[in-house]
Amino acid sequence: MTAGTTTFLGSAGERLLPQNIPFRFFAAAVLFHVAAWIVLALHGEQIADFSGGSGPVLAALHLITLGVFTMTAMGASLQLLPVATLQGFAAPGTINGLWWLLSFGTVCLCLGMYLSWYEAMALGGCAVAIAILVYLYLLVGNLRRGRAMAVVVAHGWLAALSLLALLLLGLALVFNQQQGWLMDSQRVAVNHMLLALYGFMGLFAMGFSYVLVPMFALAPAAPDKVAFLALLCAGLGLILGIAGVGSGHDVLAAAGGALGLIGAAVHIALMVSTLRQRLRKRLGPGFALIGLSWALFPLSLIMAIAWALDLSDVWPSWGPAVFVLSLVGWLLSLLLAMLQRIVPFLAAMHGAASLKRPPTVTALTAQGPLSVHLFCHCAAIALLAAGIIMALPMLIKAGAILGLGGALAFAWFYALAMLRFRRALASATL
Repeated sequence: MTAGTTTFLGSAGERLLPQNIPFRFFAAAVLFHVAAWIVLALHGEQIADFSGGSGPVLAALHLITLGVFTMTAMGASLQLLPVATLQGFAAPGTINGLWWLLSFGTVCLCLGMYLSWYEAMALGGCAVAIAILVYLYLLVGNLRRGRAMAVVVAHGWLAALSLLALLLLGLALVFNQQQGWLMDSQRVAVNHMLLALYGFMGLFAMGFSYVLVPMFALAPAAPDKVAFLALLCAGLGLILGIAGVGSGHDVLAAAGGALGLIGAAVHIALMVSTLRQRLRKRLGPGFALIGLSWALFPLSLIMAIAWALDLSDVWPSWGPAVFVLSLVGWLLSLLLAMLQRIVPFLAAMHGAASLKRPPTVTALTAQGPLSVHLFCHCAAIALLAAGIIMALPMLIKAGAILGLGGALAFAWFYALAMLRFRRALASATL
């Protein structure tokens, strides 16, 4: 274990938020995860032909990006970032208000998208915007005072800038539904997704991976200089990609994708090297998902480059396939893998702070539901991608149903972890 990881673990117990706060964010993410797969199971056949506009597919995308990704990112960063930067966040009441705003806004926005109801979209979009601005205020204040883990802080800064940019583009797209003032809303929508996937969530995932992967695998951290090289390539690639898409210069967008691919390769090489030096031999189903996400990260970029260069004309559904591989394959796999380790770990930390004999991470982890989730999630990705590329609605539908089964299994894992934790707290008071 490196000094940075040791500092992270050593100060974690001193900087815990009240236990209901992070678990509230994670519980909402678990529920939105189930809701997204329900929508896809009902309307998944529309994915292959999706090219923008409101409807069930757009609602499902935002249930994942806002409901799962953003909710989890906020909950995790509000708890873990103060530990990494040796700083504190604002009063718990502010963070509770943030959760209510984001939850209400996500429900309202996605319902409006599902029903093509502009007023609900506008109301939900404004609520989400306020929540994100409050979060950015908290985040930037913490990053600005950060004194430790420079790699994590640098990723956090770029992720925060990406979040602000995608928020502005998202609001523009919502109000464009009524006003129609955007000259090319499809390119704006593509940039919105690029900022969400490869900017905000992608950079956050990369940054926290440098802490969480070594911590959960009991391995040394990656060298900072090489990690900064990966960040530089990813950041410049994102800028070039956005500029190319926005200006209509697809070669420039492809060049950005190629630079991002280099950054992804360096990042994954660092992570693989870290795991090879681990002390923990049995890693569990979570790391199988992490391995899948690392494989699909560069594959999604390769497909995106081909899409930008119009090398995919033979498959009209290439674009939706790119988003499925990046959204569900790379990011959702990685996020759920991290969440299944963070939840029992954080519960055990809270137990250690208040109990003489706290529950262990192993005791709080139900392996059965996680094994079911692993199978269903992997099968869902394969069937969705194959069904979209080959334009076979039945494959897409089957993949979405399997995805729903996996989401329900993951919800069962979360419920069992919380139940076991509450039982441990209750037994200590008897």
